[in-house]
Amino acid sequence: MNPLPQFKRNLQSVSSFRISTTGAVYCLAWLVVSITLPGSIATAQVQTVSADFGGRSNSTPPVPSGFFAVGGAGDSLIDRDGISTLTSAGLTGTRFWISLQEIYGTSMGFRYLDARLRRINASGLHPIAVIYDTPSSLGPSTCGPPSDISQWGEMAASVVAHVDQKFPGLLQDYEIWNEAELPTSLCISDYNTRLNTYVSMFAAAASAMHAQAKADGQTIRTGGPTIVELNIAPYWLPELLNNQSTAPYVDFVSFHLYISGQNDINDGMDWPQLYAFTQSSTRGVAYYYQMIESLVRAGQQPNAATTPIYITEFNTNWAFAVDCCRNHPTYGPLWNSLAITDFLNVVYTGATAVPSRVVYFNSAGNYFCLLGEWDADMDCNQSQMDPYPQYYAYQLFASPAYLDLQDGGHMAVSVSPASTASGLSATAFYTDGADNVVIVNPTSTSYDAVEVNLANPGLTVVAGTQYLLNADNAQISVQSATLTPISGGYSTALALPAYSTVALSVAGTQMGAPPTAVLNVTPQSGTHPLWVSIDSSQSLGGGSAIIGRTIDFGDGQWLSWRPSTWHQYTQPGSYTVSVAVRNESQQLTYTETTITVY
Repeated sequence: MNPLPQFKRNLQSVSSFRISTTGAVYCLAWLVVSITLPGSIATAQVQTVSADFGGRSNSTPPVPSGFFAVGGAGDSLIDRDGISTLTSAGLTGTRFWISLQEIYGTSMGFRYLDARLRRINASGLHPIAVIYDTPSSLGPSTCGPPSDISQWGEMAASVVAHVDQKFPGLLQDYEIWNEAELPTSLCISDYNTRLNTYVSMFAAAASAMHAQAKADGQTIRTGGPTIVELNIAPYWLPELLNNQSTAPYVDFVSFHLYISGQNDINDGMDWPQLYAFTQSSTRGVAYYYQMIESLVRAGQQPNAATTPIYITEFNTNWAFAVDCCRNHPTYGPLWNSLAITDFLNVVYTGATAVPSRVVYFNSAGNYFCLLGEWDADMDCNQSQMDPYPQYYAYQLFASPAYLDLQDGGHMAVSVSPASTASGLSATAFYTDGADNVVIVNPTSTSYDAVEVNLANPGLTVVAGTQYLLNADNAQISVQSATLTPISGGYSTALALPAYSTVALSVAGTQMGAPPTAVLNVTPQSGTHPLWVSIDSSQSLGGGSAIIGRTIDFGDGQWLSWRPSTWHQYTQPGSYTVSVAVRNESQQLTYTETTITVY
């Protein structure tokens, strides 16, 4: 989403290219949730939710630390108390804008950028920056193509030089331009010319920015194409990922996700329609993520198998207008809990990894916010910085006071039903401190008792806590959950009201000491061809002996059993080297480091 609302208004039929889950119900086995309905319904309907925590082996897909972010904190949102409200909820990531016109086309130079970065740094935020705009010296329009693309790239590199000098290590992620596929964002009328121009701009900027970071002794990541018209992703992504001038510099792929638009609002979209769009197999959340991931994994960029994917904007719809649900006390937290559940559950429907970042649009601003005045209009008026209803969904998932997912974790081995097209959806993951199950009830049916059985929890001396988020419990109600030992795990019973999110967090002592993975890689950078020493011999088995070890070189090659080796990298790029160590108790620990080859 561009800071200028009109950039979105050319999308006249957004519903034809927005996003989806498969709607399948996955019957994987272990965590059982039986639901008994009150009255006559109780005999007609019983549902089961299942999940397997696999003894917390750390062998399941990870949820990266810093998973959650919100746009504009420290940029469009400068209120210190407001920013603190976000970070206290675990929302420690942000996305902001760097205008080359502001720096090179006005007298302000770097002063506004420095002010933003000082706020971001002081608040403990981890930023993603968008490099955009054409300075007046390179063209009459800020959204037009630069007359000298090479010079435009050098200007982008000068931003890196400035930031590296004044704020070393603070800003590492740079997106290049924003929604360049839109003729109102990159002002070129012809589609093919627009695509080719963007690729040229990316090549010029990313190569120059990486060269500058190398000279500064800093590490940066460049990415794109930040597209929102996802029906054209099969054309835009290969052009970026398979081009020899751009592929070496694609450190992450980013896109935007809005599942409805102004036409849907005009047609009277309500919660059942928004819910159907969200879970649709042709326009819902999971469908397009999996489509994007398949394109990324097929690319020729370094580390295609593990290239991070950032969703750098998402919301119910792109329109700067009131809709049924975005800021609604009932449907706001419900939709966001469902979207988070869908993002996590993609690994159960074919994706190799969850998104590396999900950035809610936006922290503050008309109709898009997590903070604003809570009143009858719910239009994000910034006269007050009250948490809006959807804020509490992120607090539930991200905050260390609740499920603590912002610090990272691992998905459960399985969960069922995961993301469904109707009825309950659930997800399950574990963090350092707890095994967690989240159940979203998007329906008008209330369930009196939900029996939750956790198998293979990998924990002893456990204590359970249950959380409830809905319109009647807008700030998350908390109470203890009584856990009963059962064969292979624990059981409890919960109530699940209509239009609610319920979470169960089970904390305890991990069974036996896990192994410790130690990885020493030297050198960590150099010119290709580069020989690298990789040593995991100092890894420890924890409570039992090491029985398995795999070193992944990050370039499609791997080695088992041997604790140390040499490996040659023949192509430039950024490579993630990792080692996984398993002990006799089947506990697995993983660590990684990144090397840069020039």
